[in-house]
Amino acid sequence: MQLSTRRQSFTFDSFKKVIAINIIFTSGILISACSSTTHTDDEQAFLNQRAALIEKYSATDNVFAALKAQVDPSQQESKEYWRWRVDQYLYGQYPEYQPIYDTYSQNKTFHQIYDLPPENLGPKNTLPTSVPDLPEGFFTDNLQGNPHTGWHDVIGDKVYITYQGHLTDPYIASYDLKTQQWDGPYKAAESTLSKGDRKIDSHGRPIIEQDSKGHFHIIYGGHGGEREDGLNPLSIDTPHAGGRMLHVMSEKPNDISKFVYVNDITPFASYTASEKMANGDIYLFTRAGTHKSPWVYYKMKNGEQTFEPPVVITIPTPQVENPINVDTFYINPMKVSDTEIVISSLWHECNFLEVHDKSTYSRINAYYMKLDTTTDTFYNAENEKLTLPITLEVANQKTLAFDSTQREETPFTTAPLILSDKAPAVAYQARTKDYREWRMTVFKDGQWEHSKPMPGTANRTLVDSENNTISNIGKLEILTKEPNRYTAAVTYKDRQGKAVFAIAKSDDAQRWRIDQTYLNLAKSRIEMETVKASNGQGVAVLLNVKKGSAQRLYLWRDGQFRPR
Repeated sequence: MQLSTRRQSFTFDSFKKVIAINIIFTSGILISACSSTTHTDDEQAFLNQRAALIEKYSATDNVFAALKAQVDPSQQESKEYWRWRVDQYLYGQYPEYQPIYDTYSQNKTFHQIYDLPPENLGPKNTLPTSVPDLPEGFFTDNLQGNPHTGWHDVIGDKVYITYQGHLTDPYIASYDLKTQQWDGPYKAAESTLSKGDRKIDSHGRPIIEQDSKGHFHIIYGGHGGEREDGLNPLSIDTPHAGGRMLHVMSEKPNDISKFVYVNDITPFASYTASEKMANGDIYLFTRAGTHKSPWVYYKMKNGEQTFEPPVVITIPTPQVENPINVDTFYINPMKVSDTEIVISSLWHECNFLEVHDKSTYSRINAYYMKLDTTTDTFYNAENEKLTLPITLEVANQKTLAFDSTQREETPFTTAPLILSDKAPAVAYQARTKDYREWRMTVFKDGQWEHSKPMPGTANRTLVDSENNTISNIGKLEILTKEPNRYTAAVTYKDRQGKAVFAIAKSDDAQRWRIDQTYLNLAKSRIEMETVKASNGQGVAVLLNVKKGSAQRLYLWRDGQFRPR
């Protein structure tokens, strides 16, 4: 990422000049722990301890000087803002500071510590008085935010679905595959993510798992935590997006009508993904704060109903030559066997200025590693044991699956793949200014081979009922497999640009033909997720259909939509 302004272009040479005036820095505007010019004895003791720590660590850590260089001395708000950022960096990077700060900040509100204006995470878009009509068959109220199909789990004869509902609160419903009856949707809990004047934020999407005692667990709502939650002990980044990560558990087993709060995960977390292993252990993967934060996993052992303390998987590292920039990751886990979880990831070059290049979002490379849940040990594709936490340097040495640094394309997101021959593989969405295309990198004969077509797509064809070739395929996912007979759920754009959901059939899983069309909508967008039983057979399809300000979830099964 190229940071062009004078304040942004802080380098190691600049640091050498600044270090000489470090004593001024440690006793100056960034060190003052309150806006008042007079301090009590306790406040002064805190200031002295804080200044001593910054002076101590600045000798080898140039981030302090880089943050100081961002301050506009003529602006009180700038001084207070960067004092807060320095506090968080010191708090997360050097745990020695945590008890000192905690003692000082006890019983103080955020605004009693920092003279900053109220946060501004708005404005919220005004709800329309009317929304476009969507086809009948949906099971949710109208939704806001980015399109998403929710998170689901098939348990016995029921499909459990959780999703962001009104004002991003978590909702849950279940559908009985035998009786064809719905239970819910119910509002499971409250989210802090998009309340008041805050704009709708889609980062807090809920996930659901059922523990060995039959209780359901929903984790939801996080995009970095709230200012009033204090400083984040797991991160070097402040909460600047809003939204607590929260955990609720069903009050009764096998009952989704009422949930209670469980206090066992960090409120600062962002993103949710979970996997339940064959032995009943549940793994929750999340980022422990905003962008410049570690990715961690929480483990709930079989028979337990709370998560153990987090294990740090990847850790962000400020760049030595340009410490305003921070190298961190986005990860994506997926269970690939009864005992293994594969984690794909990409490198995200972030910065303390919160400047984001929206052409590439500074997302680079693709990486692969796997977690053996029998020992909670990580390995790379060569089965070499990895030591946690993983830094960018270690990732490039041990887990790099695709190097995009010298290529025009950038991997916007990644996903683990399960291949028929069990070879390690990662899918990545290659993006340039001209195209977006899913590709694969696969580990064979001791090396990674990238830019491969996705499994089953190299010679795949799809035609409509009139034998017209369909080229703009969104998703084609196989639902059922029988000898010489395959059925797949498909989304695509037709020649008129309409969004289509259909069922296709094939004799060989390569030459597909549309058998039945269920949705054909102009100026619309359709997201699709197949619902599969434990044997891999598709039992239903979840759809998010969005047209303008109208957005609903649908469940398709056995040739028809299943409205609530």
